[in-house]
Amino acid sequence: MESFTKLFGSLLVFVYHCFDRIVINGYLENLSRPSLIAYFFHEVLKVEVIDKEAFSKRTTEYKAWVDAYSRKQNIPMQWAEKGVRKEDFVLPYLKKMEKANRFGVYFIFQSMEQGTTFRSAMPKYPTEDPCYRILSMQRSRFTHYYFYIRD
Repeated sequence: MESFTKLFGSLLVFVYHCFDRIVINGYLENLSRPSLIAYFFHEVLKVEVIDKEAFSKRTTEYKAWVDAYSRKQNIPMQWAEKGVRKEDFVLPYLKKMEKANRFGVYFIFQSMEQGTTFRSAMPKYPTEDPCYRILSMQRSRFTHYYFYIRD
């Protein structure tokens, strides 16, 4: 709690003495606009054409990483069931971590939810660059991962 207050104290409106959970919605700010997506794919990943296949490949690689992490660390991972409170479902796993005095990820839920994604489209008119694509933000459904962590 002290570390949290030191880091984020100036941003707190109320003073917290104790809390039992924090929900962190993580995103990479440098991947939040089309121009930054283009930079990331072209300069970092060295992808020439940012098309649907490039996006799909990146998604597949990330899903494989989460799956491998879950398997290697022996962390249960499953799809969230409709009507079941996630916090209630994972409570036995948290109790097991507490009993063993262990810290880290103890469960991963998968859930199909809506969010902002990017779409790649061919330009309406030909350009000098055959690799050029128009990237735009859109809302769509995709897999969200909920990492439950004891810290």
